[in-house]
Amino acid sequence: MEKIIMSQDYDIIVYGATPGGIAAAISTARKGRRTLLLEPSAYIGGMMTSGLGRTDIDDLKASGAIYREFADKVLKHYSESYGLHSSQVKDCNKGMYFEPSVARMIFWEMTNAEQLLEVKCEHEIASVAMEDNRLTAIRVKAINQLPVLHRSASVFIDCTYEGDLAAMAGVPYWSGRESRDAWNEEYAGKIYMNFDETKGVLPGSTGVGDHRIQAYNYRLCLTDMQDRKAAVTKPNTYRREDYISLVEDVAASRVNSIRDVLNILPVPNGKTDANNHHYCMCSSDLPDENGDYLEGSGEVRKSIAARHRTYLQGLLWFLQNDEALPASFRIDAGRWGYAADEFVDTDYFPPQIYVREGRRIHGEYVFTENDARLAPGMGRSPIHYDSIATGAYAIDSHAVRKREPEGKDIALEGFLGLGWLTEIYQIPYGVMVPRQMEGLLVPVAVSATHMGFGTIRMEPCWMQLGYAAGIAADISIESKLPLREIPIDLLQDELLDHNQLITFFEDIDPLSDEGKAIQYFGAKGGFTTYKAESDRPIRIHEASGILAKARSLPGGQRMPVLPATDRLLPTGTDMGPRFHNSEISPEVYWKEQPYLNRVTYTNWLRVATTQLCGEALPDRFEEREDVSIGEFCNRVYAILKNQRKSSQANAAKGRR
Repeated sequence: MEKIIMSQDYDIIVYGATPGGIAAAISTARKGRRTLLLEPSAYIGGMMTSGLGRTDIDDLKASGAIYREFADKVLKHYSESYGLHSSQVKDCNKGMYFEPSVARMIFWEMTNAEQLLEVKCEHEIASVAMEDNRLTAIRVKAINQLPVLHRSASVFIDCTYEGDLAAMAGVPYWSGRESRDAWNEEYAGKIYMNFDETKGVLPGSTGVGDHRIQAYNYRLCLTDMQDRKAAVTKPNTYRREDYISLVEDVAASRVNSIRDVLNILPVPNGKTDANNHHYCMCSSDLPDENGDYLEGSGEVRKSIAARHRTYLQGLLWFLQNDEALPASFRIDAGRWGYAADEFVDTDYFPPQIYVREGRRIHGEYVFTENDARLAPGMGRSPIHYDSIATGAYAIDSHAVRKREPEGKDIALEGFLGLGWLTEIYQIPYGVMVPRQMEGLLVPVAVSATHMGFGTIRMEPCWMQLGYAAGIAADISIESKLPLREIPIDLLQDELLDHNQLITFFEDIDPLSDEGKAIQYFGAKGGFTTYKAESDRPIRIHEASGILAKARSLPGGQRMPVLPATDRLLPTGTDMGPRFHNSEISPEVYWKEQPYLNRVTYTNWLRVATTQLCGEALPDRFEEREDVSIGEFCNRVYAILKNQRKSSQANAAKGRR
């Protein structure tokens, strides 16, 4: 009979020690919440500690909070270990490129620093407990061991790549590809794209949806340093037929070296992140052999992962040894081997299969291709008032089918990249909130179409989403509100305080007070391009628009509108005599005076701060110089933020 050890309560339980899960657990622990981080495997860090050493983000400026913290620690490690001007510091690219062992060390350092965070590897969820459509507890067991442990929490966060906890709790989800017309996505469904610079779409691209999932693989850490490499060995289940098409590719000069088969890119200390090559028809991806992975048992998943592992081991062996290839090709390929000081306990091979796409929950908002493209009539991607993070990677997808007879030298079905179309975008809170269910957030297997997921599915993005999920969980517990009802403005305030980006601008310092205020109003629709022009004098209509956004959106404060005139006199001052028919009309006056001057601004501040915050009145300005966009946003945001803090404090007193 199964022995169950009863409940040990936590505030928050995070399932999956992926980078997103680590970020979520760290954020909750730092908020004073007792947190349990469970990981089914023996390793933390997901793909970032399993070979993905060149993180998929174009620029650190488009990320914030926990990912920047991680990157800073990477840079510090290489700087202190090798010197500021070392090749290692240069090769780490500001902390965005790293060896797997360094990433693992830093993640353990970050988790071990949190006293309220408990990490348990090789623990998986056996079952869940629900009450009134709310996840309340889980049963956990160590891999292949008894007893089963009963663990409860106020909030659960599923950070697995697969979305396993959400599925176990009964959250509906999608997998596979939507059709082109399901969400009005131009490149959805069945597609053949020439991956050269033209990105031409080829015949056969019908846009029909299906259940195919983009290919998985492993990210290899290779080296050509002869004294630091481990030899490639032939797997027991070697299948030469998997790679034979490369012989013809080499003969036709479509493939000229191992670097045309694998995308081998450097990380520090002479090592690489070796990934699938976009232009090769037979690379490290294994399309069409992962269809049973998501719904498969543990044994099925192990079998699929093992097949991917031996396939890739066999590919390396083929490139180095098959006599149908030219000797010069084999000799060149033979220079490479596994980095001998990485993944020592798994025979130099990364332990984590690259699950590029798992389940995608049905959430309160569905992120699509169109959310990462220019919004119609605007100079930026669509605006989300509940934005909690930014994303900055081209929408892409790997192949869903192996090489086919027709067009075999041009394109694999499902392989696409939309770098020329994708813009830096906002990610709304609703993508991680399951519909019609409480007690659970899902910041990795988010609510998105296949196309939308094709850009969110990057580790820096997941880290920021995980961090936001942790802050949201803390607010929910503190406010005693369901996760879907927490005040979005409070969540954004806190994320901005923690240097998270919620809106990207090209021309601001996002970590300054002014930059954070502009980001807040950027999420409310105050700007329609990627330029804030914060030093420019703000126009009256722009200031009015910002106030309107602050007032009208959910959670917005009832702020007073701007004064209709800048000719107000202090109370007690006689206005008369004045005759309206002898003065310039307001319409003409504002056309001639389009900018917000300090007199109007100060009169508005006098009312706004008194009504909302009870602050001392600011001194009256008589000079009429203009107010800048940055100054106005910063002051309005400060008023709103102070009012929210006051309301939160009063609510907390009421609960006590």
